[in-house]
Amino acid sequence: MNWLDYKKKFEPSKNWIISNQSSSGAIFWDEKGKCDPWDHCECLIALAIYEEWEYFWKGVNWFFANLNKDGLIYAEFQNEKPSKFHYESHHAPYIIMPLIQASLIDQEQDYKKILTNEQLLKLENIFEALNDFKDEDGYFYWAKDSNGYSDNSLITASMSIFLSMVAKDKSFPKFNIDMWQEKFNRDGVDRSRFSMDFYYPFLAGIKNNKKEFLDLLDNYYVKGLGVKCVAEEPWVTIAESSECVISALIHDNENIAKQIFHDIQQFQNKDGIFPTGYQYKMEIFWPEEDSTWTNAAVIIAAHALSFYDSGDNESSVNVFLELRNFFKSN
Repeated sequence: MNWLDYKKKFEPSKNWIISNQSSSGAIFWDEKGKCDPWDHCECLIALAIYEEWEYFWKGVNWFFANLNKDGLIYAEFQNEKPSKFHYESHHAPYIIMPLIQASLIDQEQDYKKILTNEQLLKLENIFEALNDFKDEDGYFYWAKDSNGYSDNSLITASMSIFLSMVAKDKSFPKFNIDMWQEKFNRDGVDRSRFSMDFYYPFLAGIKNNKKEFLDLLDNYYVKGLGVKCVAEEPWVTIAESSECVISALIHDNENIAKQIFHDIQQFQNKDGIFPTGYQYKMEIFWPEEDSTWTNAAVIIAAHALSFYDSGDNESSVNVFLELRNFFKSN
């Protein structure tokens, strides 16, 4: 399916995202008023893909208005007021992804031309602040609160940071890969059960072995349904499935990407909206919610699939495929 067909098919998802944006620009998780800054940015990528510039820039301005002087943003907002008072290291840097996506879609939307000087300075502060989250081996603590920095590094959060840093500066962050197991398992919890921890290193270009990707995918993929969030749970999630599609495309596993994306289309409801997840043993949607960021992930995956094999120039209209081109040449 080409992008024009996908664009029509997923327009209800895009419209639902817009319907959950406040007048100040915050994009809520759903109708209940919760806003997670990373999810907000994911929704902005989808709005950029649809060239919904009024809503896109309103969302960008909300994000910058809620950054503090150090380039950090609270981890969660409820009805536009902070509801969690710590900072997660991967949240603020992710704003670069929708900004670049907008520039790729339309050069007139180049953030370097549109952001104010104050906002551009805040953008630099975001990436400067990462230095304070980084340990001596190049790994990032996942959070900071009034007591200081967490002593844990998380794979998905770290890979999101790496992805944002590559997007901004087109260079790989330096870190000691030999410390991987020690850094990511220091609390003794086995996180290999989470699908995000499997595919995010591929999404961020840290891993690139096609066979390894497929071998690991076997632990999470349920043929005909999608990708599980957690290996041992009978629960496929639409956002993880969509992100896994993009991760597969980045390293040329096109066939499985198309298959997974085809699988999840059955979950689009009569209103054109995707739920967060499906518990296939009980045959129920769980949790009982639709989420804006889930629908954004579907849009991003559809866009990436549409332009994957269209040649380097056209593939560069998608921010993840643009990074794929960088990964393949470095």
